Amino acid sequence: MIKRVGNYELRELLGEGSYGKVRLAENIASKKSYAIKILDKAKIKQDNLIENLRQEIQIMKHINHPNVVKLHEVLSSHSKIYLVLELVTGGELLNKVKEKGTLSEEEARFYFQQIISGVSFCEKQHVAHRDLKLENVLLDENGGVKISDFGLSGLFKFDSTSISLMHTTCGTVNYLAPEVFGNQGYDGHVADIWSCGVILYALFTGRLPFEDDSISRLIEKIVSGKFDPITTSISAPALDLLEKILVIDPRMPITTSISAPALDLLEKILVIDPRMRISILNIKKHPWFSTNYIEPLGEFSDIKSPDLDRQLDSLDTPRVMNAFELINFSAGMIINKLFDNDLPNFTSHFVTKENPDILVERIKRAMEGINCKEKKKENKFLMTFESKSPPIICVEAEILNLLPELYMVVFSRVNGGLQAYRRVVNNMLSNLEDLVVDQNE
Repeated sequence: MIKRVGNYELRELLGEGSYGKVRLAENIASKKSYAIKILDKAKIKQDNLIENLRQEIQIMKHINHPNVVKLHEVLSSHSKIYLVLELVTGGELLNKVKEKGTLSEEEARFYFQQIISGVSFCEKQHVAHRDLKLENVLLDENGGVKISDFGLSGLFKFDSTSISLMHTTCGTVNYLAPEVFGNQGYDGHVADIWSCGVILYALFTGRLPFEDDSISRLIEKIVSGKFDPITTSISAPALDLLEKILVIDPRMPITTSISAPALDLLEKILVIDPRMRISILNIKKHPWFSTNYIEPLGEFSDIKSPDLDRQLDSLDTPRVMNAFELINFSAGMIINKLFDNDLPNFTSHFVTKENPDILVERIKRAMEGINCKEKKKENKFLMTFESKSPPIICVEAEILNLLPELYMVVFSRVNGGLQAYRRVVNNMLSNLEDLVVDQNE
């Protein structure tokens, strides 16, 4: 029996992921084919991804561009959310790279121009994708690029003098820009440009510039900008663009056998300092990129929040910590040390199995004598402790849900001297030792 959803008949399975399936579907009236993404509400709620889904719908429903997958309609039932998407039948760009190993310069430019076109259009609408990778670049039957999966995307505010910085570490590690692992915030769109550079590198070489079996070592490679040299021979303009994306220090040129222009572009993209990274505008002007480039037109309407609140009720539980936050708190605090020399060099967090309500009371007792303000917002358990007399110190404590019945308590210095902060937190941790889970458990 053929299952129907709204005006669509569901056909064969096209793919399956952690939160649902994608099925081929046919509109009963028009007979036109679509891909329907079927998402499980319970799993989305359980993993605190309600806002991610809402953001994806907000953005995709209002973007109409030849190089971005079009969201046509959103349907829902008591247990599912259905995203009716443009059907893209040519597979992932990743499969093209796996099939060919390395692409010719002309073919790499053909795909890269379209990727930049889609990313550029999103930038103009103040949208950062934040998960650009070969798997999220789909190809239509003519080889045309369609950027997909805006589940981690974000809107950033912009005025004539500044843009708002993002602070969420998200995306696929191999493609993330160095500044994403820092604690100073980052420009989501400039980080997207870095990801485009990683894709360009892969098109030239058939591999990613930053790879390692160890996540910690992988991130160290990314933040240092050290990647495997390119051995493919590509033309001077292509090399020029690649250099503009990926370089760290202009005094340390990339030693490869590819042509100068191609490497130049890549080096200008993969610059670890986001302030020095080449812009989308200048990528388009680059001689390697601009060959036979025609800017496609797109349309965008004002974003208004879809009415999903009734179906996607938020849960009042501790925030679930994502994998990248776990990395940030891993042994040695590798990432943060590279970006903030003022971070304390002792443990300012611990893992526990204690119930959050009991945790709150224990932390309050351990901080006795320091004024406490409690906040519960955005699925966070947050406490701020501020001293009334010198030395003035303000410490924030957040409880994060790692796994069922496993929590991490993270302390951060909001205000006050570093030495005073260390004394306060060390004293508090000594009073909470019985709550700490042994690292060997």
